[in-house]
This record gives sequence, structure tokens and C-alpha cells, in this order.
Amino acid sequence: MTKLLETFYGDLSKLKLNQFPCGTGNWRLEDDPGYVDYHKGEVNQETLFSLEELAHSEVFNVKSDWSDDITSLRQLAIKKPQVISEQFIFQHFTTLRLVDRNINEVDRGLLKFTNLQELSLTGNCLTSVVGAHLPKSLTVLQLFANKFTDLRELTINPPPNLQHLGVGYNQLTDLTSYMSPYYWPNLLSLDLSHNKIGQVMPTLQALSKLHSLRNLSLISNPITLAPGYRGCTLDMIPQLQILDDVSISDDDRLHFTNISKEAVEWDQAILTINFPVLENLRQPPENEALDEANFHYPIQKKFGYLIRFRFVCDGEIENTKPGSQEKDKLPGTVPSIQVSSTPEIAPDNLVLPSSPASKEIEEVIAPSVEEKSSVGGVFETEAVAWESNPQFLKPVLVRCSNLTELEEFLNGEVQFTVVEKVIESFTAIAPPDPSSPTPTPSGQKKKGGKDDKKKKKEDPGSKVLKDKDGNILKWVDRSPTFNEIANIKVNLKPLLSVGMTTGKTQCTVTEKPPAVTPLPEDGRQSAASAKGGKGGKKGGNKKKVATPVPVTPPEPLRMEYKLERVRWNNLQDCKVWCQTSDAATTTNHTITTAPL
Repeated sequence: MTKLLETFYGDLSKLKLNQFPCGTGNWRLEDDPGYVDYHKGEVNQETLFSLEELAHSEVFNVKSDWSDDITSLRQLAIKKPQVISEQFIFQHFTTLRLVDRNINEVDRGLLKFTNLQELSLTGNCLTSVVGAHLPKSLTVLQLFANKFTDLRELTINPPPNLQHLGVGYNQLTDLTSYMSPYYWPNLLSLDLSHNKIGQVMPTLQALSKLHSLRNLSLISNPITLAPGYRGCTLDMIPQLQILDDVSISDDDRLHFTNISKEAVEWDQAILTINFPVLENLRQPPENEALDEANFHYPIQKKFGYLIRFRFVCDGEIENTKPGSQEKDKLPGTVPSIQVSSTPEIAPDNLVLPSSPASKEIEEVIAPSVEEKSSVGGVFETEAVAWESNPQFLKPVLVRCSNLTELEEFLNGEVQFTVVEKVIESFTAIAPPDPSSPTPTPSGQKKKGGKDDKKKKKEDPGSKVLKDKDGNILKWVDRSPTFNEIANIKVNLKPLLSVGMTTGKTQCTVTEKPPAVTPLPEDGRQSAASAKGGKGGKKGGNKKKVATPVPVTPPEPLRMEYKLERVRWNNLQDCKVWCQTSDAATTTNHTITTAPL
């Protein structure tokens, strides 16, 4: 274990306060030009100047970035070396910056620094610091980039005059028990950036008790992903002047007045995902024409195109499994205002990524996985009919109440997959309709009507299909099939920093290329060649071999996307989204599982 005081002594020895040109030695003899008569208190000014120059020269210069008091201490060691003692040194230091020194303990020896005002222990291995081990004169304490998970021991008799506390880049998750004016009566500035604080209302309620607080930083904490984070903070801590390095104006406070009193799920993030256009989508094959005269009704195919992706989300969606009468609660929800399709839950044999922040989010097949271990859901846009450049005008809306999990997910990538949805339809004999009227016998008149010969002309579009036996036919749809066409991977980190990421990217095509036109079978001849052609001899011509049709490579498929975090700019935005959320809870959603 490396203690703070041991590190200090090691740095102090490198100052060489008792070595030339500092301190006293044989260069201070009476016959030496630099002799000092301590009794008279007179010094040779020229020699003293030379010693000071030597102290700043490259040869005798020392590292002094770990304190602002080193230069003045070395000057005293030259001018008045007789005053240099251990007690004097401890009293002399007002600032200490022991950065990245592998310190893992702050011992009671730090109390020797009776005049210490600023202490920085950034980049060490500290898991805790006892507040009673800190000098009472301390006003600035920097504990960035350590291994703190809580501040419990720091609140044990901390310095009463502390004005700034920096504990960013740690693993703090909960502050509700440590932010009290009893511990920090004079705290003006608090830096909690880059931690794991994920509860909006409990955190702000605790911070609102620090009546002296003027500067607060919660940058890169999960709670900043909530749409009402900034407004709620300004409303609950009105004395703040700077929030997340941005000054607060009177207009900002006015826009968010009383927003914290709204009945809102404050720990929920909302993201909108749009796909304005998909360029160069290849045309699907055409269906075979109907031949009603010969009662030939081929299978018809309807093609639709959608974009599917997996995203972390929350909520409960009712999903009825085939053959089951009970509804299962599965993760993933889509509010009613979003006009996109409902998110789909991955199949039972699909294991979702355990580390959303990894470089690649891949699907791993496993024999059996419990549904409760699944993270997030599969979302998809509404299927649209084919166009060369189809547009998905309706956005996908994603809500997530686990802000910490969402932050980890946004540190990675998401894969958008272009999927072709194919529904095959075939004809089958329709069952008799008991509600249909009994046909009127021929030769009779309808009551109060006209003869059957004077019927109205039938609409061609409503013409009933019948087979050769006169049975009425209907079209029956099979279960849709999904074919993956292409995909892209998008980096989500800009959503954390600027709240939005957008672009147009060429997709990676994953579908199989179209088959080449097959050659005719051996021995196959045209009718003309078999008969020798027009007026020719039988079998006079050689068989003709068809030339394969060259396959033209398709133009690159490009996808335009836009992902954005919802942020409320005023109280009215909050109310609108609250109404939206209430409407979403009354809407029933169904999910059709369809693996990619």
C-alpha cells in the first residue's frame, strides 16, 4: 500500500533543499564569496543573486508541478536556509497535487499540513478517504479518476470550510445519504461528472439541501439522458448559477417553473429513430397473371420492406405464444403516439448481448435461455410497399427507464437491418356465409322490386372468384416470411455527447445474388430445328445453345438515418409528453416474433 505521506516525502527529497545551491555547506565558508554571516544577517547580494540563478538553471532545476509552493520554498532554502525544518515545510505548503501516483490510502499524517487549502489526488487508487484525516483548512478537494463507489467515509468529520469537491470519473451511484448541509455547509461547487448516478428525483432532492451550492456538474451521468433532467434541476435547485458548465439565465428558470411538480416518470429516457429514405432498393419479382377462364389461380406474393433493429428498452408488452392462452410479459414497449411498428422480442433461443458497450453487438444462439435474462427488444418500422427510394415517414419511439443500462448501450453500436417481408396468398373454398340472403328463384319478382334480368351492373373489382364446380373461392394468407437484405452498423456515442446522430451510409448487402438464367437441357431443340426449319430437311439444323443472361450488379443500397434523444425545452413540452405517455398505457400491443 502506498500512503500519501510516503509519496510526499519521496517528492520532497527530490527538491534537494540541503544541497547546492540551497542550504548550507562548505560553499558557505567565511573565505568563500558566498559566505553568510547569520549573526549580522547580511548577505553578499551578488553571490545571492548567483545562487538564485543557479537554482533556476536547467542543471539544478527540479520538478515543481505537484505544488505551487515549491519555487518559494527553494528560494527560502537559498536566502534563509536556517528556517527550513520539517515543521516549517508542512506549514509552508498550501497546495498539493499528487496525480497518478498509485496512492491508495490517505493517512492521518496529512493533518500535519495545517495551512493546506488545495489537495488534488486525481488518478490514484483510492476507494475511500476519511474526512477526519483531511486538514480543517482545506477548501478545494479533487478526487477524480479513483475507485470510489460511495462517499460514506468522506462524510466523517469533513473539513468545514470546503468550497469545492470534485469526485468525477468514479463509480458513484447514489448520493442521497451524503449530500447534507451538515457535512458541507459552505460547498459552492460540486463536480460529479462521469459517474453512474441514474436516479433523477432522489439525487436532486439531496442536492437541493445544499443551500450554498452555485456550480454543479453531472455531465456524462445516466440521469442526464432523461428529457426533463435540466429543467427539473433548475426548478429544484434555484440558487444554481452554472449547470454542466453552462450558465443559467433568468429565462431558463422561467421556462421550467414548477416542472418538478409534474407527475412524470423522471428516470425514463425517450429516443426517436427515423429513416427518411432508403435508396436503390431492388425491385421484387412480379406475380403470375390470373387465368380465370381456365380456373388457374397461382400463388400471389405481396412484398413489403421494413427496417429492424435491437435496442435497449423497458416496459411490459403482452405477447401470446402460439398454442398458449396465457399472456407473457416481455420487455420492450412502443407508445401509441409512435406510428411505427411494435418492437419484437427476440426468440427464446436468442441470447442478447451481455455487454452493450462492446464494439460489435451480435446475436448468439443458445439452446435455452430464460426470457427474464433478455435485455431490450427488437423494433421495426412499418412495412412499406416497394419503391426505388422508399420513405419510412413514421418514426420509431423507444423508451427506457434503466438509464444506467441505456448509457452502457449507447457506448456501443446498433445494427439496422433492411428486411423484405413476403406474404404468400393462395385460393381456398370459402365456407358458406350464414348471414348472406337466400337467392330469389328464377321467374319470380322480388317484393316491391324488379326482375332478376334488370340487375345492376356488378363492380369488376368485387367479382367473386369461383372454381369449375362453382364453389366460391377466397384468398388465404400464409404466415409472413422475412428475408434479410442488407444492414449497417451505427456508432451511438454521439447520442451521449450531443444528443443526436445522423448520416447516410452504404449498406452491406447480405442477400444472395440472383440466379443466372439456366442453360437448356442436353438434346433440347426448338420446334423449327426439329423439323428442319421452313422447307428444310427434318433435323437439318443444329441445336442452338442459349447464352446466359449477364447479371448486372445492383446499385449500392444506402440508408439515411437519424437518432435523437428527446429533451424538454420548457414546461409545455413536459405536459405534452405526459399526455402521450398516459395514452400509450391504454393501448394494447401485440408482438410477432420474427428472427432476423
